[in-house]
Amino acid sequence: MSWKAGAQIEERILQSNPILESFGNARTVRNDNSSRFGKFIELQFKQTGSLISAKIDTYLLETVRLIHQGHSERNFHIFYELLAAATKPERAMFYLQDYTAHDFKMTSSSGTMDRRDGAVDADLYDELVLAMGTMGFDPNTQDDLFRVVVAFLHASNLEFLEVSSDDSSKVDESNPHLIPTLKLLGLEKDAFETALCEFEIEAGNTSYTKKLSKENAEKGLEALVKATYRALFDFIVQTVNKKIEYKPKRGEAPQTKAGFIGVLDIFGFESFQQNSFEQLCINYCNEALQQQFNKFIFKTEQAEYQAEGIQWDFIEFPDNQDVIELIDKRGTGIISLLADQCRNLRGNDKSFADHMYQVCADVHPRFEAKGLTRAKGQFVILHYAGPVKYDTDGFVEKNKSEIPRGASDLLQNSSNNFVQLLGTIMSSGSSAGSASGNTPRGRAPSSRAKLRPTVGTIFTAQLSELRKRIDETSPHYVRCLKPNQNLVPDEFKPPMIADQLRYAGVLEAIRVSRVGYSQRYRHDLFLERYRFIAIPAVDAASNKAEKLEILINEITNRIWKDQHGADEAIPDDVVNAVGIQKGKTKVFLRQSAFDYMESFRAQQLDMAASKLQAEARRFICRCRFIKTVRTIVVAQSCVRRFLARKYMRVVQERKAVTLIASYQRMVTVRKQYLLKRYVIMWLQKHERGRVGRAMAHEREREVAMTQKEYIAATGIQCMYRARVARAKHRELKDEARAKRELEKKSSIAERYALEKNKLELAAARTTAIAKGRALDKDREVDELQKELEKTRATAGKVSASKEEITKLMSEVEKLREQLEASRRTSESALFKLAAAEAENKKLKEQLKSGGGTGIPFGYKNDSYNGHEDLKHLDERMVGLSSRSQQSKKDLEQLVASLAILKQGVV
Repeated sequence: MSWKAGAQIEERILQSNPILESFGNARTVRNDNSSRFGKFIELQFKQTGSLISAKIDTYLLETVRLIHQGHSERNFHIFYELLAAATKPERAMFYLQDYTAHDFKMTSSSGTMDRRDGAVDADLYDELVLAMGTMGFDPNTQDDLFRVVVAFLHASNLEFLEVSSDDSSKVDESNPHLIPTLKLLGLEKDAFETALCEFEIEAGNTSYTKKLSKENAEKGLEALVKATYRALFDFIVQTVNKKIEYKPKRGEAPQTKAGFIGVLDIFGFESFQQNSFEQLCINYCNEALQQQFNKFIFKTEQAEYQAEGIQWDFIEFPDNQDVIELIDKRGTGIISLLADQCRNLRGNDKSFADHMYQVCADVHPRFEAKGLTRAKGQFVILHYAGPVKYDTDGFVEKNKSEIPRGASDLLQNSSNNFVQLLGTIMSSGSSAGSASGNTPRGRAPSSRAKLRPTVGTIFTAQLSELRKRIDETSPHYVRCLKPNQNLVPDEFKPPMIADQLRYAGVLEAIRVSRVGYSQRYRHDLFLERYRFIAIPAVDAASNKAEKLEILINEITNRIWKDQHGADEAIPDDVVNAVGIQKGKTKVFLRQSAFDYMESFRAQQLDMAASKLQAEARRFICRCRFIKTVRTIVVAQSCVRRFLARKYMRVVQERKAVTLIASYQRMVTVRKQYLLKRYVIMWLQKHERGRVGRAMAHEREREVAMTQKEYIAATGIQCMYRARVARAKHRELKDEARAKRELEKKSSIAERYALEKNKLELAAARTTAIAKGRALDKDREVDELQKELEKTRATAGKVSASKEEITKLMSEVEKLREQLEASRRTSESALFKLAAAEAENKKLKEQLKSGGGTGIPFGYKNDSYNGHEDLKHLDERMVGLSSRSQQSKKDLEQLVASLAILKQGVV
């Protein structure tokens, strides 16, 4: 597959990181994504500065983690990611069924299966698959990788049974994980059992087969898993390197590599409550790298002193070579002693501890093992970062790296081509790291060492190679610090930071730097920072070099006087005596001189700050004073305005109260006046009404009687005329049958005219009678008005005399009785009028019917309705009735008003 050498190579390098993290990183006590291997990435550039290729080298893969994990730690991420994100087809292909991380010893032995940093294993698995696709891992290769990983999970649950007859062992065939392990690795059951439960001994030309015990068979299985995983990891690294290495296109001239940048990422110093063989190897690596770091710091310091041309003496820097020799010295080092015990068939942890105490205790200053510590099989090494106590339990077993002799052949005979490839990698020694030239100290290894390399010797060889590589470069160091143990933001733990600085060697590097000229400034920065210590002398100089010289002399003289007193003579070499050196481009200061200069500078800054603060306080106080005066003036004006408004409000309220009181008194008096006026007028009105209604009722009675007589006479006349008319009609019936209708109409007209004349006479008579009665009632009204005037005079004096009110009430009661009598008279007249109307109505109906009564045929009600006098008479009768009812209501209102007036007087 071809790709552009620019952007795509960068993308592939970035995508290699998720792959290596999944297979080489794990959760530890302090870090949820700790690298359990060393990684050195070499980024290669061409002459133009663009990236053309890269190469990744790995060191010190911690395969022991596959078998043992500490408390609160996990195995490599790939096992948990695969179990969390495997699909149903993948679970069926890998025989996972419903298994989780709790179901395998490899992932559950520590009791910790989760992560604290919030990362989700299923999401990381998706990123891993995407990265593998980007790096060119085809789907078949990915399936082969995951198949071997799942095989490790199943293999961790395998068990061996003891055969009591000959102290041998065999694989437990009833174990449900045996078949998945064999099928995933492409192995036969018999070959698998033979490779793990037997081993072959060669003596000359003769070979013997010996059965292994259950314990040895389990150790052989663990060694097989570790070696196979190491080969798997090496295969991944090799495949990644093939995808990121430079390959010129066809017909393209190969480009030369102008240089490279190497990035080393390796685990840091570790110290836990219980430290084992893994921590010894890691701390040994950090001791070696710290030694290189110290040498680099010293060499950098020495080179800078020489380049600046200053006078300096040899600086003694702390050297940890004795600790390194304690660990890796051939013959007497801890790793060498441990390797001897691993090669001894009877070697164990106790024999190793006893041998180590005998060789190292009371001999090496960095080794401690006292009575109680020895009894527990422990020892202490005084590292550069502090003492660390190690427990020898499991040292021998963890240091062994040999696998059963038939194990590599077993994998090479697998039916799975990928497993065969891993067996080839194991047999070639690339995964074991035992190639020639990788032994400690660069010495030629013995044949025995080549045959049986241990983890410690492999570790030492790889570390030696890494140190050589670092020595060939110009290193730059980056230290990563974690602010807290909870892996959360915004939480800073100073003790934890101090421990990390100590473990990372930063404090040691600072101590090395402080031995020489720990502080240095460029000439211009030195002038800028310290010129105000001697401002008058410095400002008097003409050029920069003269100013610098004057400033240094002033500072050194002041330091000397401060150290030895003002009476002590200043020597000629006072500059070197106080610890100040002027180089070509920089001024070098020892820590003591720097402390004095910072003290002088702080004093000058304090004095200047005091002056500035005094001026600032004066300015602030003046501003506050002016602001206060203005505020007081404004406050006074506001108070005066408030008081003036308050006074005006009082004046306005008094005026308003006076006005309201006057209006209230006016309203009260006016109400009393209006009430009295209303009562008097009401009494006058009702008295006049009573007199008028009495006269009207009398006249109505007379009219009613007259009308009844008129109606009766008219009826008799009509009946008589009708009878005469019928007789005449009978006489003329035969003569004028044709003219009958005309004659009938003429007769009706004559009778109508006669009736009209009679009605007019009756109306004239009624009017005359009414006028006579009206004159009588007018006289009564005049008398009543006179009485009302007297009553008005009496009502005006009600408030002064209750007796007059009582008399007035009695007169009102009399008036009520008179009104009641008038009402009864009116009701009698109305009853008579109703009887007359009923009789009139009956007569009209008879006139309408026109038969049997002698009234001429054709008399209609419309003739009565058209008679204006009769109609006017009816309307007057209805008016009299309504006025009678109104008089009753007016009387009731008068009584209520008198009651109100009486209450007011009381």
